[in-house]
This record gives sequence, structure tokens and C-alpha cells, in this order.
Amino acid sequence: MADSKAPSKKTRDKKEIEAQRETAYSSSESSVSNEDESLGQIGQGVATASITINREEYLLAYKDLILDRNHVQIRNNLLHRRLAEYYKKRKLEHVLKPLENNPHLEEKYQQKLFSFQELKEKEDLEMADIKAKLNTVEAEYAGKREQAENNFDGLQNYERSTGTGLIYSKKGKPIADKTVQRFLTLQRRKSEQASALRLRYIRARIAVNELETIVRKLEIIAPGLNVAQYEQLHIDNQNYLSKIEEREDELIKNRANCTEHNQMLAHIREKMHHTDEVIDFAECDLGDAEIELLRAREDLGNIKGRRDTLRWSLEAERVKAGLLTRKDLLRDFQDATDEVIKLREKKKELEQEISDTTNKLRDARHKMQLHPQLLI
Repeated sequence: MADSKAPSKKTRDKKEIEAQRETAYSSSESSVSNEDESLGQIGQGVATASITINREEYLLAYKDLILDRNHVQIRNNLLHRRLAEYYKKRKLEHVLKPLENNPHLEEKYQQKLFSFQELKEKEDLEMADIKAKLNTVEAEYAGKREQAENNFDGLQNYERSTGTGLIYSKKGKPIADKTVQRFLTLQRRKSEQASALRLRYIRARIAVNELETIVRKLEIIAPGLNVAQYEQLHIDNQNYLSKIEEREDELIKNRANCTEHNQMLAHIREKMHHTDEVIDFAECDLGDAEIELLRAREDLGNIKGRRDTLRWSLEAERVKAGLLTRKDLLRDFQDATDEVIKLREKKKELEQEISDTTNKLRDARHKMQLHPQLLI
């Protein structure tokens, strides 16, 4: 790219100098020549004689270029839109933002172009060197192959010359030229097959060596680290990952238990706060109860004093009352009085019977005195 840009700038500078020198031409001719230089397609390099301008040709070319420009602009817009969608999908929207420090970036771009040009020159030199070596190798190969073919042709000619005129030992007949030619063609074919097989063997050996070197390089990941060690480390890694997963499961269980215990502790704290409040209210009630207890004790002392006075007065009254205070004696006295009443009634009945019997005796005696004869 740098090589293509540099000569284009030089040619433009030369053309501008030639246009400044050629002041004899008219303004129309100079404008046409500038358009031709910018386009680089029609009327290029015509600046020595009078120019006959075909306006229709230039108009057609202008229209074609405008159509091409429109198509290219539409394609450019579509590509920009696709790039914007791609960067949005990849979450690389910072690429679409305008860059800062543009001169610095241009300098970097120029440096990259110069480095690319140097690399390209190195690549061209290396390719030229490789082509030269390849040409020398091909020349050596062609010479050796030609020499080998000449030697083989000489060998076959010698064999043909020696083989013609020979006689079979068993049959005693001379060998025909066709059989000699057939043996020679068979020998050539076998030699070609052998050379092809040798070439295949050499290519296969080279491929095997390359694959072995690749396998060795693949087996050696880093200095002092082989694939077997890597596989062992991978197995250990898998084991450690499984252990880590188990530990993570245990951690999840422990976290769940911790959350449950934290909830329980929070509930217990709430209960403790509630119980503290209840204890405070109970302590207040206890203080009131203690005050009431002291008052009750004072009242109890007063009541006990009154009780003692009443007890002493009751004892005095009991002493005064005598039997009235003893229920058993009162009960016996009541029984005795009841029995006395019964005995009195019985006494009255007996006295009545006695009076009746005495009256009967008196009547009987009176009758006996009145009628003594009845007794005899």
C-alpha cells in the first residue's frame, strides 16, 4: 500500500508542474486535462497538440462513474451497517466511537505501514533467495536425473547388445528380439515402479519424521513439562475440582444452617427483648407488690394485735362462761337434761299408774268392807 501511494503522489506532483508550465492552453483544455489526470482513464497524456474534445463521451463516462460511485456508496453504507450490528452483538461499541488523538494514530499508522513495507521487502528478498535455491536444486535434480536416465539407457543398450544372439541352454534356440525388448520394457517398468516406491517411501519417511517432531513438540508443553505430566495434573485438577464442589456443597449446607441459626438467634433476641420488657414490667409490679406487702404486714401486725386482744377477751369470756365454751360438756348436759325430762315423764306415768292402782285398791277394799259376806 505504501509503495502504491508513494509513486501516485510523485506522478501527481509531476503532472501539476507540467500543467503550470503549459500556460498557453485554454482554461477548458486545462480543466479537461485535470479531469483526465484525476480519472486516469480517458484522454490521459495528451498535452502536445490541439485537443478535439468529445463532450458526449465525457458525459457518458461521467454518468457511468456517478452510477459506480452510487453503487459503491450504497455498498459501503451496507457494510458499515453490518459492521455496526456485528460490533453491537459482540458488545464492542467503543469501536464505533470517534477516536481521540488522530494525528498520533496517523503517525502510528504510518509507522506500521513503513514496518509492513520493510517486512514485505524482507519477504521479497527471502522469496528471491528461496527461488534461487529452488532453481539450483531443480537444476541439480534435472542434471542428476538426465545422467541417471542416460546411464540407464546405456545399461539397457548394453543389455540389448549382449542379449541379442543368445541361445537357450535347454532348447538350443536363439532368443528372439521381441523377448529381449519385452524383458527390457519390463525392467524399465519395474525400475520406474521401484523409483516411485522409493519416492513414496522417502516422502512417507519425511512425513513420519515431521509428525514425530510435531508429536515430540506437542508432548513437551513447556521446558520440563510433558503431556503425561499435564494429564496427571489434569486428573489432579479434576479431583480437586470434585473436592471443591463437595466443599462448596458443605459450605452451602453450612450457610443454610447459619441462616437458620441466625434466624433462630434473631427470634431468640426478639424473645429476650420481649422478656426483658416483661421483666421490667414485672419488676415494677414487684415493687408495687413489695410496697403492698409492707402495708399488708403492717396491717397484719395491727390485725394480729387486735386478734390477740380478741383472743384474750374470748378467753376471759370463756372462763366466765364455763361450760358454754365446751361443746362436749354442753352435749352431755343436753343429753342429761333430755334424760331427766324423759325420766320425769316416766315418773309422772308411774305416779299415774300408782295412783290408779291405789284407787283400784281403795275401791276394792271399800267393796270388801261393804260386802264381807261375799268373801265367805
